[in-house]
Amino acid sequence: MGVRRDDKRLLSVVLIAIAWLPTACRPVPVADHSHTTMLLDDVAVPQHVRRLAVWFPRTWEQELSYGYSRLEQAAFQLKKRRADIKIVERRNLEQLTDEQRFQLSGRVGDDSVVRVGRWLGADSLVLFRIDGPTWRERLLARMHGKMPPFVVSSKIISLESGEVLYHDVVTAAPVPDSGEWSDYDSDHQLRPAMHAALDQALSTAILHLHQSFR
Repeated sequence: MGVRRDDKRLLSVVLIAIAWLPTACRPVPVADHSHTTMLLDDVAVPQHVRRLAVWFPRTWEQELSYGYSRLEQAAFQLKKRRADIKIVERRNLEQLTDEQRFQLSGRVGDDSVVRVGRWLGADSLVLFRIDGPTWRERLLARMHGKMPPFVVSSKIISLESGEVLYHDVVTAAPVPDSGEWSDYDSDHQLRPAMHAALDQALSTAILHLHQSFR
């Protein structure tokens, strides 16, 4: 079965958007405790955005899993801002990821592209990404005193046109509860400061997202 041009464009937008998540570069660490960059300043998400699919990377890290759970919940709360918004069920996107793997391996025909569009059932894609200090970076911070920030990136892409409708990056650098990072004896002792910085970045990112749906 042939594939329409619109279907090919839809798949291209989705695959490019998903590829953005695992390949995003870590921003340069900032010196202050919290720094925010709105890449699309004060832009309201268009009213025609009605059906949103939410996507974020799979992770086994407890802190990141907690962060993505908060962001996903915040996306569902957008219905309070606009009653006509519908969030596409995440299990449909799990199917999309599997389909993407098959497509890239060349084991699925072009007709699968049409199925991907049907599975998605959305007009826009919301992508979240959280970058935080890795175990190695936390270890180095306890040796040399430099801790990278948490970075929360949010992006909304139109699946029809590929246009970026919203892009927000929030960073929050962890601060020791007392003394210096070198005063900490274990990674476990860092967790309260890590959690506080992540919470700050998440709260700011969620606030910006909700404000964009005015």
